[in-house]
Amino acid sequence: MLQSFVHRLDETIVELMSVEQTVPIPCKFCADRIITWKDQQHVFSSSTYTLLRQFFEAESLTLSKEDIRQDVLLDDEAREGSVRQCILEARRELQRHRFPYRIETITRRGYRLVAE
Repeated sequence: MLQSFVHRLDETIVELMSVEQTVPIPCKFCADRIITWKDQQHVFSSSTYTLLRQFFEAESLTLSKEDIRQDVLLDDEAREGSVRQCILEARRELQRHRFPYRIETITRRGYRLVAE
């Protein structure tokens, strides 16, 4: 029991240390799947827009696959591969639009948006 507590405490400390690298910059989420950043408008697919909005609202917290499945994907899309596909698409779009963020995989916990 004590070992389990120490392990959870270690995970919390690691997560808190990682939060330092996540400093959000101003982004504005507009209607019609548009994100405005540095006075430029970027259009995203519906699932990518919803996922990025969820990451920005989570303020550097880790989103589990279940969080993404429930809040981003439609019921008919909510399969394991769909979460990975949604993350992959969001990563590509962040690079394509040159946003200074990346989506980091947190092993056995989920995903987190971090500043580069």
